[in-house]
Amino acid sequence: MRKKLLLLSVVLISTLNYAQETPSRIKVYTPSGVSNGSSKSSKDNSYKWAVKTDLFGIVSGEFPLIGEYRFAPKFSVEASAGVTYAYLPNAFLANDNNGSGLDSGNTKAGMGTAFRGAIKFYPSSDYDAIEGWNFGIQVFSKTTNREYSETGDGAALINGLKDSKTKTGLSLIIGKQIFQDSNVTFESFIGVGFASVKREYSSLDSVYNNSTSSYSYNVTTTSLTETKPNVQFGLRIGFGN
Repeated sequence: MRKKLLLLSVVLISTLNYAQETPSRIKVYTPSGVSNGSSKSSKDNSYKWAVKTDLFGIVSGEFPLIGEYRFAPKFSVEASAGVTYAYLPNAFLANDNNGSGLDSGNTKAGMGTAFRGAIKFYPSSDYDAIEGWNFGIQVFSKTTNREYSETGDGAALINGLKDSKTKTGLSLIIGKQIFQDSNVTFESFIGVGFASVKREYSSLDSVYNNSTSSYSYNVTTTSLTETKPNVQFGLRIGFGN
């Protein structure tokens, strides 16, 4: 009996000593799609698209619907279409009956169109597109119109025509887009570039006929084009997934 107890004690002491010297190994089960030693899922859960509008655009008379889609981990394409409503007169409108300025007549706000397209790059290592800081190139075309609203003789000849200004150009843009838990997105950006500005306006001219002692009227349309620096600000809100 004494020999059995001694043998059992030796075996127990040897087992405890081996357990202390040999590290324990615990098998960790990871969920499907998660690689060992990493907490990042192999499934792409980053945002892929967003639909937005521009609050700054609305203030300036542009009502856009903007769509953005991620086509690569760090790149997205963006397109915008909308209507414009000229709250303010087109640039360099003037009523000068003495011939020293632009005789454009009386106008009222009219509808126009606006189109934009951009390719954007998201450099952040913390996010995949379409979150975080972004840089891009934007092309755009924006037309604002004001309709003539003359009264009196000859008004029928010019009313229905439009005083029109079209800006077509290219901008470099920089911005930042963030998403909230409810999938609401906010984006602010600034764009700097150049635009070709085409202005078309009409004037109503009157000519007195001595033989008939009456006036005759005709409409003259003038077109001006110039290239100017262009600065754009944006404050967008929308949703994505």
